[in-house]
Amino acid sequence: MITSTFPRSGVRAVTLALTMALGAALAQSACAGGPAKAEQPAVVQEDVTVFELVPGTLYLNGGIGKDEQQRMHQDARNWPLRVTFSSRTDNEFIAGVKLKVFDKDGRAVLRLKDAGPMTYVQLPQGEYRISASYKADTLTRLVQLGPKGLDANFHWAF
Repeated sequence: MITSTFPRSGVRAVTLALTMALGAALAQSACAGGPAKAEQPAVVQEDVTVFELVPGTLYLNGGIGKDEQQRMHQDARNWPLRVTFSSRTDNEFIAGVKLKVFDKDGRAVLRLKDAGPMTYVQLPQGEYRISASYKADTLTRLVQLGPKGLDANFHWAF
C-alpha cells in the first residue's frame, strides 16, 4: 500500500470543505420541506459517516449496521491504522469504547470517548501504543505501523 502524507493545512482545508459541503447539503434538504413543526420529531433517513479532525489527526469512526460496515471495508486500504472492537464469544461488534493512541514519545495523537465498532486513523509509519477501554476493562497494545498499514483488533471476552 502506498501512503501519502499531506501538509496539515491541506488536510484541514479538505476536511473543512467536506464538512461545509455536508452542512450545506443537509441545510438545503431541511429547508426544501418547509418549516418543521415543533410537535413532529425529526426523522433520520440514513446514517452519515463524517470525517472529523482532532489536533493533527484525521480519523473515520463508525461501522454500525451492515451498510456502513461495507462502506468502511471498501475504503479501508486508504487508512493506515484500522482498529475494530468486539466482545463475547460470537465476536459481536461493539461501540462506546474509550480509545487513546500515543506515539513512541508518549504524546497522544488521538483520543475518542465513544469509538467503534470500527475506527480508521491517518497516521505516519512508526510505533504507537493503543489503549482501548470498554466496561472498565482496558486493553493495551504496542504496534508498529508499516507501509501496508495495520489491523488492530480489540476483543473483550465478557
